[in-house]
Amino acid sequence: MRSIIKVISALILFQSGVYAGGLGDFCTDPINAIVGLNSFDTTNNTPTLPEPDESQCPGTYLNWTSSPDVWFKFVPTDSGVHNFTTCDATSFDTSMVLYESSCTLQVACNGDAPTESGCQPYHSALEYSLTAQVPYYIRIGGFNGTTGPGILTIDPPA
Repeated sequence: MRSIIKVISALILFQSGVYAGGLGDFCTDPINAIVGLNSFDTTNNTPTLPEPDESQCPGTYLNWTSSPDVWFKFVPTDSGVHNFTTCDATSFDTSMVLYESSCTLQVACNGDAPTESGCQPYHSALEYSLTAQVPYYIRIGGFNGTTGPGILTIDPPA
């Protein structure tokens, strides 16, 4: 009887977010990203340590501050400059970091992209030259720890 109660309690805590975050909560279990639109929600996620190195994106207000984040894994089929953006009129103030080959080799970041029509204030955007078949990890958090739903758009090389 106690075992049944423990299992039911664990399921309730798991579903309520006490023991588990949302999809892509950890780099070890990222959401597979595709070229095009990729939905995410950081509301029930937890912060990942270490925090990103803000010195790679000075003046863009990354301001991670223990932000709950979501992780994506993207393996490009073509080499070349890819565009990443969180432009979504209904989303929150996002911050974005790009890692190459692993969850530790940070190669780019952005806190605030230039204002764009149809985007939320303070969306994130970056361009980076990717190598085909190399895994890249995209980490999205929020300015000062803000959370919410959003869209990551990945555009391939022109």
